[in-house]
Amino acid sequence: MEKQYRLILFDADGTLFDYEKAEDTALEAALTEEGFPYRREAHREVYRAINQELWELFEQGGIQAAELRVERFRRFLTATGISLDPESISRRYLKHLAEGAYLYEGVETLLQELRRTYKLGLVTNGLKEVQRNRLAKTSLPKYLSCIVISDEVGIQKPEPAIFRIALREAGEPDPKATLVVGDSLTSDIQGGVNAGMDTCWFNPAGKENGTTLLPTYEIRELGELRDIL
Repeated sequence: MEKQYRLILFDADGTLFDYEKAEDTALEAALTEEGFPYRREAHREVYRAINQELWELFEQGGIQAAELRVERFRRFLTATGISLDPESISRRYLKHLAEGAYLYEGVETLLQELRRTYKLGLVTNGLKEVQRNRLAKTSLPKYLSCIVISDEVGIQKPEPAIFRIALREAGEPDPKATLVVGDSLTSDIQGGVNAGMDTCWFNPAGKENGTTLLPTYEIRELGELRDIL
């Protein structure tokens, strides 16, 4: 039996935004401005591994966003043997990251279509100054009934409370009438499950699901949402 959803909650980075492109561009710019040559293959992978580890720790409540901002660069600089000030490079990186509003192809068209039938919202584990600036550089806010950023509300995915905030702001009382769409099993899918919502795992690379989580749906392209809905 086809389910009737009224609200669709999207993740931001890795779902609507090409975060890897924004991250790579910002890291290169920050290092270059500090007078250090950027070696993409060496530096990018080291940074991504450290950043991912710390964001996973953030999801578990093991580190605060303010600390994460600088700690990832402290670890990155130690791992690469680069002698720079972690606070300075963090400021430069965040400035450039906030400029990196790279939407995946077809995102705006899809949201424009879905908005005719459904309420749409955004729930993101992100830094407020980065996410707000990037959103402002796109047309997305006009399609969204709610924008919930972990750094602003003090709660992060996969905590169900952040999804309840989205329900309240979107004016949707029923979590079962809500679909969560995101690329992260540990924050988006786990969070949706925790909140009693159906979930759609956006898995463009066809990664294996190495968890016990069972998303309601799995898609390789965002356009496949049209078939689900």
